[in-house]
Amino acid sequence: MQLLEIAPLITAIALVVSAIFVAIQLRNVRRDRFTAVTNELFGIWQSADFMAAQLWLIHDVAETFWAEFRSRHGKDGEAAFLRVTGFYNRVGTLITLGIVDERTILRTIGATAYAVWTKAKPLVEGARAENVTLLREFERLVPICRTFLQTETTSY
Repeated sequence: MQLLEIAPLITAIALVVSAIFVAIQLRNVRRDRFTAVTNELFGIWQSADFMAAQLWLIHDVAETFWAEFRSRHGKDGEAAFLRVTGFYNRVGTLITLGIVDERTILRTIGATAYAVWTKAKPLVEGARAENVTLLREFERLVPICRTFLQTETTSY
């Protein structure tokens, strides 16, 4: 056999091996991105400042009207509220964009996200007088959390 006769076969094999290599690399990039994003989210979620703000919102905030909330808690309260709800809004965005798998992240934060939304919903409705799109991705996340929590509870 002449080299010219087997050259197309060698080229085809090289292309197939290259395509397999690229596919493996792309899968690894997706896995690395997922790991980096979820590690960052979990780092924020378990940080002392975030957890304190989140628990304050869930357990201590009694107001149901945005103006009353702002009057009583001022800028610090508003900042804590937006820190916590903004985090869950970002999680909702990442899930919507397909960057984070909802089942994986909601196993850790789903119950807390649902508790935060339950407490924050009346305040969000009032705050939307100033910003109509405020926390839309968080709101879209809530039914997923509820469905996921019901599924997880019945699977044990």
